[in-house]
Amino acid sequence: MSSVAYLAEQLEADLYGYLPELYKNPLAKLAVMVSAVIEARSCNLMEVAARLPIKTQKINSRYAWIERFLSADTIDDRDAMEPFADEVLAAVMARGETIVISLDQTCVNNTHGVAMMSVRVGERALPLCWTVKACKGNLPIKEYTPLLAWLKTMIPYQAKVLVLADRFFGTPELIRCCQQYDFAYRIRLKGNLTLTHEDGGEMRVDEMPTLHPQGVCGVRLAGSDVAINVGFVHDTGHPEPWFIAMNAMPSRTTVLDYGLRWGIETLFADYKSRGFGLESTHLQRPDRLSRLILVLSIGLYWATANGRQLQKKHRRKAA
Repeated sequence: MSSVAYLAEQLEADLYGYLPELYKNPLAKLAVMVSAVIEARSCNLMEVAARLPIKTQKINSRYAWIERFLSADTIDDRDAMEPFADEVLAAVMARGETIVISLDQTCVNNTHGVAMMSVRVGERALPLCWTVKACKGNLPIKEYTPLLAWLKTMIPYQAKVLVLADRFFGTPELIRCCQQYDFAYRIRLKGNLTLTHEDGGEMRVDEMPTLHPQGVCGVRLAGSDVAINVGFVHDTGHPEPWFIAMNAMPSRTTVLDYGLRWGIETLFADYKSRGFGLESTHLQRPDRLSRLILVLSIGLYWATANGRQLQKKHRRKAA
């Protein structure tokens, strides 16, 4: 038995526990695809095809197998991710921790944008759900609000959620969405946005260090009706300050909460430059690229879960 076949056998048994309603054939194919990608450590589908544990040696036939898997409608990517997301969210809540959510975007070959929502686990982030669109620039904010709506359905009443996002997300639309769902937020703002006081006074965000060095509360963002608090930090050696929209009282501590979002950069590195090389795929259809991200995401969850089990064993032996 090849190493990929052995890994797929083990993974299929685990996947059945997460996806018991998925038919056996697509479940087995999902396990094989995840295992082949892990073995190849690449998203170059020709390299993955060469490692498939199937009888034919014809590379065209192997590649066709992958194409059929990526285009099959027997698996819904978000439905397949839901039990993994549910498990990790439940584990965070069981420890009494705030669910730290990061929103960000990455591009693939300058042809597709991936809107990603992740959850912080330890020092890293794990994917929860995503949207893939064919585009050459940034995806609009309207692609991210459904991700937050989906998150709201996944968590129990009064669960503590903190949403983190970079300057692109500092818009009334996204912040209004966080407020609607009662999510705490730390969202970076661009310096050229306007803030309006209750008395009608107005300033640019980047004027805060001079006019309001302690931060501001209850200001409206960019001429909208969305009221926010804003704090800032500009540490020595950093070229730019952080101007952070938040639902808390501005302070150095609440501003620095924003730094927790860097875990999603590590996640993107796992997908791309320091991991599976997502850029090496030549997929052009968003649905097939989304399916490939599902394969990578399940691989990351499975590797993380097994890594935690090994850590527990080592701790027990050390004790």
